[in-house]
Amino acid sequence: MSSSRDIEVEGGTAFASLPATSFRYVLQLKNDKMSIWLEDRSSKKQWYKSGMAKTDFVTSGNTITDAEAIDYLKCFQDALDSDLDKSDEAFREVSFLEGGALRLCLAIAIRVLRSTRVAKFVFNLNPLTIERIDILESKLRDQQDELDAVRLHVDGGRVLPFVQLHATSKNQLTRLIWNKVNSDDFVTGIDGKVKVSRGGVYNVCASVTGNSGGNTTVRLLKNGTCIQVSYSFPSGGFYGSTSLNSIVRMDEGDVLEVTCGFDIWDTSYLSLARVGN
Repeated sequence: MSSSRDIEVEGGTAFASLPATSFRYVLQLKNDKMSIWLEDRSSKKQWYKSGMAKTDFVTSGNTITDAEAIDYLKCFQDALDSDLDKSDEAFREVSFLEGGALRLCLAIAIRVLRSTRVAKFVFNLNPLTIERIDILESKLRDQQDELDAVRLHVDGGRVLPFVQLHATSKNQLTRLIWNKVNSDDFVTGIDGKVKVSRGGVYNVCASVTGNSGGNTTVRLLKNGTCIQVSYSFPSGGFYGSTSLNSIVRMDEGDVLEVTCGFDIWDTSYLSLARVGN
């Protein structure tokens, strides 16, 4: 068996008891303590259990000979990633408890020589209080997952162009300044412009974070012409995110810009993914 070390894995999963709902999960092992995090990708509700030593979830009935904490984590990952139709290999289910808690049950088939036994593990995850900014970040991750799926499509033997940019400042012309990228398909500069080197239809997604303090706008410009506007309303002193999402026809050499009329905070994002000719 492998020796213990810090590790974090994440992915998507579903449960037969909630067929219409998909979940995002994160399993983490740090200093021999395991954490489990689940998120309902529709409602954005989250549950979490941390600081679990191996003795907190391993009993005489489910112990795996010579297994370290990292081996259990990998087994749990296999159970969450397994095909629901192949119940002979692994099994998983969730149920709701009082107070909004969630019970996660994982079962794994252990084969030794010619015999097979099932090791079952139960975790009671506590609900997390989610801030509005966390929900917006989660929605952005969902967009990123969708864009990652687009990258798997092949156009003429090439992976479709894709880039995700981030910005932490803007210039005097209110343009957000995007990070420099090493790409044959996109060019960025200190002027805040993003040049497309390969024509086609692009899915453009932007999320700008800041404190508007008043009714201001976030604009998406193509070759200097505004093609989409999103309005940011007073946030009562709190930081919030304003999003843009547009399908844009781009020719080679066309330029995109994002401008905003308020001070940005932390990190804003811009993603471009080519979806067609």
